[in-house]
Amino acid sequence: MRCTAATELREYDSAGDDGLLALASAIEGNDRRDEGTARRLLAVQAHGLGDLPTARRELDASIGIFRDLGNDAELAISLADRGFCEIFGGSLDQADVLLDESEALAARLGDRRSEAWAGEHKALVAFLSGDTELAARRLDGATAIFEELGDRSGLSWTQAIKAFLAYSERRFDDAETLAVGARTEALKLGERWGPAMMDSLVASIRLWSGKFVEAEALSRRSLATFRELGDRFGTVQSLAPHVRSLVALGRFAEAERGMEEALALSETAGSIALPAMVAAGTAVHLGFGERALVISELALERIKETGADDSEVQTALALALCQVGRADDAVGQLLAVTGSRPYTTSVRALAFALVEDGESAVADADLVADDPGATYLDRVIAHVAAAGALSADDEAGAVEHAARAVAVAESVGDQVALALTKAAQARVTHAPDVWSASLGDGWRRVLDDLF
Repeated sequence: MRCTAATELREYDSAGDDGLLALASAIEGNDRRDEGTARRLLAVQAHGLGDLPTARRELDASIGIFRDLGNDAELAISLADRGFCEIFGGSLDQADVLLDESEALAARLGDRRSEAWAGEHKALVAFLSGDTELAARRLDGATAIFEELGDRSGLSWTQAIKAFLAYSERRFDDAETLAVGARTEALKLGERWGPAMMDSLVASIRLWSGKFVEAEALSRRSLATFRELGDRFGTVQSLAPHVRSLVALGRFAEAERGMEEALALSETAGSIALPAMVAAGTAVHLGFGERALVISELALERIKETGADDSEVQTALALALCQVGRADDAVGQLLAVTGSRPYTTSVRALAFALVEDGESAVADADLVADDPGATYLDRVIAHVAAAGALSADDEAGAVEHAARAVAVAESVGDQVALALTKAAQARVTHAPDVWSASLGDGWRRVLDDLF
């Protein structure tokens, strides 16, 4: 029981020894049911610590034991946990199959709680696959059951996922309201993992709202908690807003160290794409060009193995291609991206400008400018692209877009965005460019190719 409680709270250091003792005792006493339970707990701990192979192996053993025993109630729980393992770093298709079986078993047994958890996990599968409508429907179904049961932990989880869903749709106010509510409830339940995850999410909202000092502080707090818990996934999740806020604040050496930490985690994360995605986003923000390209290609390879939505990685790769002078390849890359997120549209505007398709570049830049969900960096890239596209034939239009880019950058204070936009403005207005020297090679290449 102590091991179960610690595992549910993600206190893996205290849970690990108890889990091993429980497993040894079960094997010695030939208690197959307890063995299956102990192996499941050890698997959940291993997954939380980033050891996916061990998690898979122990859960497969647990599933086999409960199938042999005909214990469908425990089988449903182990299947759900096995599916959850595949969600982060494995195959989303396989996760769906496992969770479908778990949900069906739980429904047949009348185990509403297990049915709801399987449904909640399936909502995550839909969300990571890019189907936000299906994710929302599945979350509503799980929420209704948790409300019926009065399950506060389950409700806290569904609310947290709804917060991530709202964030992905750029409904930042809704996302923060949900995140704060989920954080408060998790604290009441004595959890540390849930509040830290919500701190990470709110840090991302602050980041893309241009509040970099707050983003850095919140993400630093969540990082500290996840490192104490030994949770690799949470650590990487927190590194994402942390390193990007450091870039925006001009603390480039610290940001690069954070990028290196993400890459180090990527080397031991198997097929999990998130560490490489964090490093890729940081590298293009810094303007690292060639290195950003290599990291983005790694992230894309990893995410394709899982079947998750790859539009963000494809866009980062396209931006890296622009930074190394391969805009034609960037256009081809972006035309294959599904959906119309403002990040993708802004980088597409840049790629069109670089291949001298000015009309398409300006049209995409206008789309970004009119999109309420566009971040400050989306707008900066789009306006710089439009300025470059118009610089040869419409100097007044180019000057206007450059000025709008500078205004956006100045409103938030991102040090890279400021240097990029002011360098673009200097080139458009034929003033001395004292800004390009502070930019990474990739951004300098973009400016040289645009103007």
